[in-house]
Amino acid sequence: MRLLYQILWKDHSRTHLLGAFLGTLAGFVLLLAGIQFYMDLKTVLTENRDLLDPEYIVINKKVNIGQTLGLAVGGFSEAEIEEIKAQPFADQVAAFNSNEFPVQAYTEGERVPNFITDLFFEAIPDEYIDVKSEDWQWDPQEGTIPVIIPQDYLNLYNFGFAPSQGLPQIPKGVLSMINFKIRLQGQGRGNYDDYNGRIVGFSNRVSSILVPEDFLEWANAKYGYFKKNDPSQIILVSKDPTDPSIIRFLEERGYDTIREKLKSSRMNIILKFVISFLVLVAAIIIGLAFLVFLLSLQLMISRSAEKIRRLNNLGFHYREISRPYILLLMLLMAGITGLSLLITYLLAGQLQQRAEAWSLNISSSLHGIIYGTALGLILLISLANIAAILISTKKLCK
Repeated sequence: MRLLYQILWKDHSRTHLLGAFLGTLAGFVLLLAGIQFYMDLKTVLTENRDLLDPEYIVINKKVNIGQTLGLAVGGFSEAEIEEIKAQPFADQVAAFNSNEFPVQAYTEGERVPNFITDLFFEAIPDEYIDVKSEDWQWDPQEGTIPVIIPQDYLNLYNFGFAPSQGLPQIPKGVLSMINFKIRLQGQGRGNYDDYNGRIVGFSNRVSSILVPEDFLEWANAKYGYFKKNDPSQIILVSKDPTDPSIIRFLEERGYDTIREKLKSSRMNIILKFVISFLVLVAAIIIGLAFLVFLLSLQLMISRSAEKIRRLNNLGFHYREISRPYILLLMLLMAGITGLSLLITYLLAGQLQQRAEAWSLNISSSLHGIIYGTALGLILLISLANIAAILISTKKLCK
């Protein structure tokens, strides 16, 4: 083998192979570092989804002029709800149920200023509600209606309306202690009943006035006379709130939600776009480097054509003659694999240090997919070049 190597490689320039080596190494590092960066950031988004994007997403249809003029409906049909349930990103889906009768709330007494206002009620299954209270239950015998209001409503009053009107701000505890009356109006004059109402919690998840689902079903059956409309809102639990297909589905169907709650999905879309671009550039670099490898080895074989023929005439099989080229190729591929993994590991360590400064927890070790990608590409490039070497030497030996 050493004798063959000295004969075949004598007077050959290594410049072409060095250029191919460096080009392939650069492409591998760019590709592997891009995959490592994507996997790390995806892990951060998944682990911190409670900070970036809640798992519960409330969606509704966009309001258009057709709905204003009564030419279109704004609710979700049963088929549309089933379509949402069938989406891969949807783990659980529930529709909002609303009151089918007029509702009013009012106060009476010396300690609380008198007021009266029209209300609306909605209900969803208890497992979708972020307020847990022992008072969240409806007992027709007791006659007290528990109510959950959005935290945003209280914030609007305390930090917007109250200061502008010279009114006192109200803490949660005080507001929960206020007893008020709720009037449920059936069809016909005088067909109404008054019940006690009590605020039992404040929701940060749902921007609606919620009552227990069993109460609303009971009240609709007793007082309801409005035309029953399709649900105007849907709440879903997403398996992966960072999934970009959530935004894509909402936009394609003309649905809407609070866009701030899909921040991590938008970040994931941008991240995948950037990583896809890096992968494309890396693939181009690796492809060009592969061609340089192939052409360099073919050039070296063609320059040694006379030596190869003489060796063949002396009894050397073309496979034996190909071994020095294959050995050199394998050494170069091994060097590219080792160096690319080492450089990617060092870059991952730098990223981990930066992440610690930003209070993000990621691992400095390489993901398993990095090793698989590196070995798979090296194997592919090696097999292609080995096949080309064997074919070229076989032709010369004929």
